Amino acid sequence: MYGYYNPPFSVEQEGIAISVEKVGEQWIYRRKFGTENVEKIILGDNKRLIVNPVEPLNTPKEITPNLLIEFEKTLLLAGGAKRKIFLTFPIEIGIFIADKEDKNLQLLDVTSLVRQKFTLYGEVSNGVICKHWKSQIYSISPSPNPLQEGIMELTIRNASSDWATISKVVFSAYGMKLYYAGDVFMRAHMDILNRNTAETGFELQKLSGELKSSPLKEIKARKEAFGVYSLKKLGIMPLNFYMGSGF
Repeated sequence: MYGYYNPPFSVEQEGIAISVEKVGEQWIYRRKFGTENVEKIILGDNKRLIVNPVEPLNTPKEITPNLLIEFEKTLLLAGGAKRKIFLTFPIEIGIFIADKEDKNLQLLDVTSLVRQKFTLYGEVSNGVICKHWKSQIYSISPSPNPLQEGIMELTIRNASSDWATISKVVFSAYGMKLYYAGDVFMRAHMDILNRNTAETGFELQKLSGELKSSPLKEIKARKEAFGVYSLKKLGIMPLNFYMGSGF
């Protein structure tokens, strides 16, 4: 389903049906999924639609920019150690409208195939709401359904001299960079500063310069996805997330 579409067109996969047809002088966009029926009018020619994975923080509405991934099993990392693991994360599907050269990009619609769950990170008095996801820990890249789940390559660095016990990790959507082809992929890091604090973020560089050394050779064909949060004016929004209430 991911890709570029020139109207008129119709595509259906995993129960999601997306179409654009011309009625008189208007283009009509329709998206059906379960009981959801979305219809919008597009006034303008020489446009195309882009369907790609986006940050999983836009449905059912924009409640929080923070994603918490809970590990199915607790992870222990020795002091001074650095290790790489793989996790899954939820996917949302974004539909954008753009000129033929991908200029003047506009978000048209967002939907998701996965369950929606939220949780609180930190204390009730000063914690933050997060979208919640639970993932296994993988030593090699898994192969989830790319319309539902993405693959996160997470590098964990323990800068302290103590063992770190890790059961969750929190990220800010403002720094997310997704890449897609046959799968959906992003690369992140978690730097443990002491027993209770850590900083997380994403690798923002393009993957093309790392192809020769990467064990994931399939990333050669991946495209950088257009994001919902990247369309916003970031202002002073931090790209990293500071975990000050444990992990």
